[in-house]
Amino acid sequence: MMSIPKYAVIACPECRAHAQIIEHGKATTKCQNCGFAIKIKKLRIFHTSDILDEAISARTQLQAKMHGQGFGSGNMPEGDLVDDRRISVTEPKRSAQKIILDLMRSADSALEIEVLKMHAMHNDVDAKSFDKILDS
Repeated sequence: MMSIPKYAVIACPECRAHAQIIEHGKATTKCQNCGFAIKIKKLRIFHTSDILDEAISARTQLQAKMHGQGFGSGNMPEGDLVDDRRISVTEPKRSAQKIILDLMRSADSALEIEVLKMHAMHNDVDAKSFDKILDS
């Protein structure tokens, strides 16, 4: 039986200008570029991984491909990053605090605050919530 990967790399189907990392279990997410509400269930997945650093690397590669191929014109990148599987939605959304704690626990070494903030934002924790949680 194949396990469901923790992270997936997606591209916004509306603006076609932004790739981002989502965590398995969400029904929707918002494009960090244009704000479009993205339905995950029918979304094309470009890469999946259980390791956040691998997902970040794949997202960076996809973002570079998107901008290098004139992705804004509607050309979807093809090749080794494409994963045609769809992800199922079954897990409830985690709180921003739980996301940040999980990121800190999963780090192999100490994380700088800005790196932690970047990882949190990739998991749909907004900057204001992140700062509020760290201040508490």
